[in-house]
Amino acid sequence: MSLGSREACEILGVSQTTLKRWISYFPNVFPKDQLGHYLFAERELKLLEKIKEEVRGGVPMDKIELPVAPERDGASSAGAAAFPGTEADTLRLRVAQLERALAQKADEVVTAQIYQHRQEIDELRLMLRQLSEAVEGLQQAAAAREPEAARPEPARKPEPAAGGARTTGAATVRAARRKVFWLF
Repeated sequence: MSLGSREACEILGVSQTTLKRWISYFPNVFPKDQLGHYLFAERELKLLEKIKEEVRGGVPMDKIELPVAPERDGASSAGAAAFPGTEADTLRLRVAQLERALAQKADEVVTAQIYQHRQEIDELRLMLRQLSEAVEGLQQAAAAREPEAARPEPARKPEPAAGGARTTGAATVRAARRKVFWLF
């Protein structure tokens, strides 16, 4: 099975830029598929490994000699005669690329959803904190008013006799008897 540039880079342990430089230096050795992408079969990976070893050994690129890939059949643009199975490998590679792209898109969607949920949770936490502070304030206000309600009423002065000089109005008596209850 053939691999794409990214997979070949991972196997060789080099960057894509390095791999493309090596490929461009030996254009007749590394074939492209119908879409213009490089495909690396086991043979090409061995050649790339050889290039890697020689470059690390200090050999200049112009001194490295690689066997040239066999000439492709002129009638077949995909090179199916010279590279059997290349079309099937190309399809497998394309399917693998599409699967990776789909997985990456799914990851992006999930990440966006998680971010949105986190924002909603933060908003709910803020509302809960505000409600908690409001309830606490109301409880404190109620506690402050309780001593007023629990305080005994002052002793009333006895009303003067009917013949007395001062009489209280009915409204004043009702106001004195009325108790006020505050809920909050």
